[in-house]
Amino acid sequence: MSVSASMWSPMRQRAFRGLWAAGAVFFLGNAMHTMAVSWLMVQITHSSFLAALVQTATFLPMFLLSLPAGVLADTADRRVLLIGSLGLYALCAAVLAVLVAFGLAGPNTLLLFSFLMGACAAMLTPPWNSAVGDTIARTELPQAITMISMAYNGARAVGPALAGLVFAAVGS
Repeated sequence: MSVSASMWSPMRQRAFRGLWAAGAVFFLGNAMHTMAVSWLMVQITHSSFLAALVQTATFLPMFLLSLPAGVLADTADRRVLLIGSLGLYALCAAVLAVLVAFGLAGPNTLLLFSFLMGACAAMLTPPWNSAVGDTIARTELPQAITMISMAYNGARAVGPALAGLVFAAVGS
C-alpha cells in the first residue's frame, strides 16, 4: 500500500488539517448545542413535542437553504461565506447563552435561535465541503471524506454525552 493510499494521508496537508480540526470542533459544538437546547426545552416546558421541535428548527434550514447556499458557495468568496457564517453562528450562540443565563430564554427564543444557528450551518456547509476538496489531491478525496465522516460521527456520539455532563454539572 502506498503512502498516498493511507487513510491518514490527507492529514499531511496543513490546510486540510486545519479544516478538519475546525470541522471537528464545529460538529462537536453543534451536537452539544442541539442536545442542551432540547434538554432545556424539556426543563422549561415539560413538553416532548417542543423538545422534538428543536430538532426540526435546527435541521429545517438545511432542507430550505442547501440549494441557495450551494449556488452562493459557487459564486461568492468561500472564505468570506465560511467566516461570516461561523461568526454569525458564534454570535447567536453567545446571545442565546446570555439570554439563558439571565432566565430570558423561553420556548420561542430557543426555537428561533436553533433555527438561526441551523441556517448558519446550512450556509457554511457547501463552501466548507468545497474548501476541503481544494486542500488535497483528488486521489486522496476518499480518505479525506472518511476522515471527515469520522469527525462528524464521533461528534454525534460524544457531543450529546459531553453536553449532558456539562448540563448536569453547571445547569442550563
